[in-house]
This record gives sequence, C-alpha cells and structure tokens, in this order.
Amino acid sequence: MSYLARRDGRYSYRRRFPADVAALIGRNEYRKALGTADRSEALRLSHAVSVEFDRICDEAVAALAGPQPSTEPAAVKSQAPTAAEVLGNLDAMVRGFTLNITERMQSSGWQSELEWRRASLEAHANGTVLPGLDLHPVTARTLLRALDDTLAGNPPRFDVPAPGGAAPTAPVSSDTVTEAVFQSVLDDYYEGVGPSRVSKIKSLTRRVLAWPSTQAEQLERVMQYCAERLEAGGKATSVHGDAAGLITVLRRVPGWQSITLPRAGAVARAVRSGGGMNVNQRSSIPLDRMLNLHTEMKEQVRGHHSTVVLLARYGLRPGELLQEGPEALGYRVDILGNRELVFKAALSGGKNAAARRDIPVHADDAGMFREVLAGLGLAKDATPVQRDRRIRQRVRNVSRVFNRLLGEGDGLSLYSQRHTCADLLRVVGATAEEVGGVLGHTAAGAKATSIYGGSQPLDRPRELLEKVRALIPS
Repeated sequence: MSYLARRDGRYSYRRRFPADVAALIGRNEYRKALGTADRSEALRLSHAVSVEFDRICDEAVAALAGPQPSTEPAAVKSQAPTAAEVLGNLDAMVRGFTLNITERMQSSGWQSELEWRRASLEAHANGTVLPGLDLHPVTARTLLRALDDTLAGNPPRFDVPAPGGAAPTAPVSSDTVTEAVFQSVLDDYYEGVGPSRVSKIKSLTRRVLAWPSTQAEQLERVMQYCAERLEAGGKATSVHGDAAGLITVLRRVPGWQSITLPRAGAVARAVRSGGGMNVNQRSSIPLDRMLNLHTEMKEQVRGHHSTVVLLARYGLRPGELLQEGPEALGYRVDILGNRELVFKAALSGGKNAAARRDIPVHADDAGMFREVLAGLGLAKDATPVQRDRRIRQRVRNVSRVFNRLLGEGDGLSLYSQRHTCADLLRVVGATAEEVGGVLGHTAAGAKATSIYGGSQPLDRPRELLEKVRALIPS
C-alpha cells in the first residue's frame, strides 16, 4: 500500500499508527506533505517517508520497553537545552503555538486535531519523551495552559504589528531556529498552496536561506539576495515578489510573526517600489477599444471569441474559466428555494479559497459557456500534471491571439478585461464589497469563501452583471 492521499492536486503521505504507538505519542495518524503533483514522484518519495514512519514506531516501542544501553558516542549525542534556554524560548513557543491553533480552529476537523495535540502535550508534561519531538515538561505545561485559555476565549496577548504593516515596538526575538523546525513550517505551508507555488518557494528557500539561524540573520540574507538580483539587472517587481514570498514563509516560524522588510536604505526602497508598481500597473482596457477587439476576434479567430466575451462580461480570470469542464455550469438552489443557472468559479489551492463563488449566468450566455467549457478535453483519469499543462496551454493560446490584436507598449493584456469589468461594475452602482464579491475578492485575512458563497440569494450580483452585460454586446 502506498498510503498516498491527494488534496488540491498534490500528494501527501498519510498512515495510521498502531494502537500501542498511538497511545504513547498522543496522535492516531502520521501525515507529511510530499510537495508534488506527480504520482510517480510521490510514490518514490513515499518509500523514504515509510522509513521515517517505521523509525518513529520502533522508537515508541523501545520507549515502552524501557531505557536501553546507548552505543552512541558521547560526542555525537544531542545536547539538552539549558534551563535558561528553555525559559528564554518560552514566549516565542507560546506565541507560535497560540497563533497556529487559532488558525486551525477556522477549518473543519480542528477538534480532533487539538485532542491529539493535548494528549501529546500531556505526555511531555508528565515526563514521557516522544520520538521525533523534544519538548521540555515546563514548555509542555505552558503550552497546555495556552491551549485551554485559547479554547476558553482568553488567549495569551501578544504585541502585534500596527495597521499598515508598521513594525512593532517590541524587541525582535533572537532565538535560533533549526532546519528541522523550518521544514515542518514549510510542510504546513505547502498544504495550502498550488504546485507552482511549492516549486517557487522550494527554489527560493534553498537558494537564499541557511539554518540554523536567527531572525535577524535570515532577514540579512533576504536583503543580500535582493541586492544581488537588483545589481544583476533584475526587475523591482520580480525581486519584490521573491522577497515577499520568503517573508511570508518566515513569518510562519514560531516567534517570527513580526518579521518584515526594512524601510530604510537604497535596496529596501528599490524592493518596496516593486510592490507599488504591481498595484499601479493594473490598468483597464477602454470600453470602446475592448469592443473593437471582440469584433476583430470574432472575424479573425472565431474559436476564441466566446472566451474573451465571457471573461469581460463576468470579470473572470482567464485560468478560472479555462480550467473548468462542463460540470462547472449547473443549477443552484438558494436558501429561498430559487433555482438559478450558475458558473462555479474556483481557483485551486487553499490560498485561493476566497475566489470560489457561484456566478449567475444569463440564459443567453449559457451556449457560450458550454462551448468554452467543452474545450478542456481532458480524460477522467488525467494526472494533475497533464491537467495543469492543458490549462496553461489554453490560457496561452487565447492570450497570444488577444495580445497580438491588442498590440504592445501600454502594459495591457487579456487579464486587463477583468479590470475593465470591475470599472463597469462601479459604473452601474456596485459598492466596493459587491465588486469584490463578483470578482472573488474578500477583505484581507478573511477565511470565508465569498460574500456570495453558501446559499445566499444571487439577486444583487445578477442585477449588476446584467447591467454590465448590456454594455458589452456580443
């Protein structure tokens, strides 16, 4: 048995512990993200993970049997932390633990996960050394108290960054973090992002970061990498994207939640300017020009005409439309019993959960939707790699034709139609929240899917989209 599980197109290794092992280590299942969407690669990686699983089980059984004479040379034994180190790391451990469980409580199944966490902490608090985790009893008892306080609605209070991303006034923790701790952080991060993001972050972290390290040392490495990229002629937008990705994963390290890019210095200003450029470049295509492009597309490349019209009328991302098959168009019954034809828009990956929403479809557009959705043409047993390749091919084909007709020099693209739709929604009276609901945006930090998700009536988005549709004739 391979013990592979697939979620959002990526594989992980999941295997139940034997009952005696589970009772000792305080959890029933072993789980590790493999970071790949390719089944062959996942199978290869699962063999190495199986060895780690067996090692944990063997050590647990050995612990039950009692202490055994050690044959390991004293020079290579791990050194136990001093009392000063245990107490010095306590605040960072509690902060990271509290933030982690608070975030977990927003997803389904959190109760069972916190049960085995409690059992594991209780074992450590009672002096049981569990395989794969070295936790001092004082730390375990402190984390248990933090868990109980958080579940009771009284979590420990910590200094948080000020609005606008300003750095906190509290001193930055200088605790050293090991590679093993960071790898567990990465594994957790990979569970919520797509394959391309996993590949990007893997490459960046291997190239830039080094362990063990303090927060200040890692930030220095990130800025050194940015300086070298800029000196080599890298674009500020690209360098800013890399730096932001690294900071995102470093903030998940326990005690490092306040890490941020510096504001002073030439390199810092250049990197931050890249983030500003990303915002300013989101231009819309003027309506008259976009309609002329639709006419040219219909006359010259009729096969893509339906795609570009639907992207403009409904404000869809190109990948959002072109990744779906016929099953994405169907009927939805709202809380009042109204039956409505909708397009189920959904970007893959937990990071894009806010994009998932039901979009009411005008009856006259149903034929175009069916035409476009039939073009995916993937077999039911297609692998995630084959699916990803096909979606990218479809987006590339439409973009190439559209951009050729659009011309170069003004920074516009096929995606710019989405911004045109956003502007038209405002023209017809949509509020900022309603524009976000139609486009699949939510307030920063929101974990809900969309303000138009669930079974709420779609009267208002339907009304707004019909007015936009009237401005974009076929």
